[in-house]
Amino acid sequence: MLSWMLQEKKIAILGMGKIGSALASSLVRNRIVLPENLIGTTGHRESALEASKRYGLKVLTDNVKAVAASEIVILAVKPQTMKKVLTEIKDVLRPEHLIITLAAARTTRFIEDHLQKSVAVVRAMPNTPCLVNAGMTVLCPGRYAKREHLQIAKEIFASVGLVAVIDNEELMDAVTALSGSGPAYAYIMIEALAEGGVKVGLPRSLSTVLAAQSLLGAAKMVLETNEHPAKLKDEVTTPAGVTIDGIMALEDGGIRVTLIKTVDRATEKSKELSQ
Repeated sequence: MLSWMLQEKKIAILGMGKIGSALASSLVRNRIVLPENLIGTTGHRESALEASKRYGLKVLTDNVKAVAASEIVILAVKPQTMKKVLTEIKDVLRPEHLIITLAAARTTRFIEDHLQKSVAVVRAMPNTPCLVNAGMTVLCPGRYAKREHLQIAKEIFASVGLVAVIDNEELMDAVTALSGSGPAYAYIMIEALAEGGVKVGLPRSLSTVLAAQSLLGAAKMVLETNEHPAKLKDEVTTPAGVTIDGIMALEDGGIRVTLIKTVDRATEKSKELSQ
């Protein structure tokens, strides 16, 4: 059903790339907003025509025109082009506009300072599983964002997965490192487990499905039971059984320390890019 908070809102998605397109598609498919209330933009006429045909939306190449016709602006552009886009649109932004930015390493203060207006800004860090409605998005409000602005952002990103909110924007670097980059770490785990299956004789296609579904099921167990991962692990690990020998091999390879270092190093890199 249509969201009561969004059904009358005009939304512009600047940048119909993977995440922008996934948002647009999910918002319409899940009947969060009406297609006529969504406007997208791309950098080229050909890609605009293709996106318009694929998603059944109005897609332009003019960011200014899209923003002028909207109340909510989703900045789904690359971090390196953010300054240019903000310069383009700042003169048509109105005090009642809500800006939602998806760009990594670009703070709400960065956007507020470049707009030079007291416009509500909410920073969002979604990850690529948004493409299959299994995403994780973390929101953080800027100086001028109020509770209703956060609620609107929650409604938007709930259409593509789970949503969490933090108030300390310094933690967004850790969010980027953990959930933003997290799918890449998971893909490596799936690939490695699948290779292990091949090593012991399983067909590669079956081995990949077994590995991927096992991670998917384990993640779902954590989220839906609210049990600590260690407790769920213990429930699988029977005395003198198969699992404990596998766990010993994982621990011998230092998987815990490696994963902790992975998130720590990626967080430091995100902080560097934010400077």
